[in-house]
Amino acid sequence: MKKSDLETINKQVLADTFRNLVRYALRKTRRDTNLLGVTDSNFTVAAVDESFAASVNLSISVKQGIPTVSMLIKKASQQSLTFHFYWRVAEGRSLQAAFDLSYEDADLKVRLLWLGLPELVPISPRVGVIDGRKPLEEAVIELLIVKRGRLSAYPPPT
Repeated sequence: MKKSDLETINKQVLADTFRNLVRYALRKTRRDTNLLGVTDSNFTVAAVDESFAASVNLSISVKQGIPTVSMLIKKASQQSLTFHFYWRVAEGRSLQAAFDLSYEDADLKVRLLWLGLPELVPISPRVGVIDGRKPLEEAVIELLIVKRGRLSAYPPPT
């Protein structure tokens, strides 16, 4: 498999993971996922690319240039890091979510920290209270398998 193909696959796995976590948090807070653009068509490889290019995420790369999933995986294995994901909704507006990436055993742990909707919504207790809003009591996380640089979701239970 070519390196560029692996990067594209990994980006889509990340986009799907981000969508799943945001969708879950929105449902727990009784928000409309479709109205807020949490759909397959907005959580894409292109959205991951745009998020990598965002100035807030450029610190992930030790070299000059746009970070890659490989860099994310490597850096998260050394220390916990925050990644900001942006997606577009109607009228060209962008919304965002902040995720903590770290390792738990050999798995990449992706934890939703907060959502930047029309308002800022705390999700993780690590973030604390924002504008009088308390975060969810339960952690909103997903573990991804990392094998030879390739990300994959755990299969659903049988």
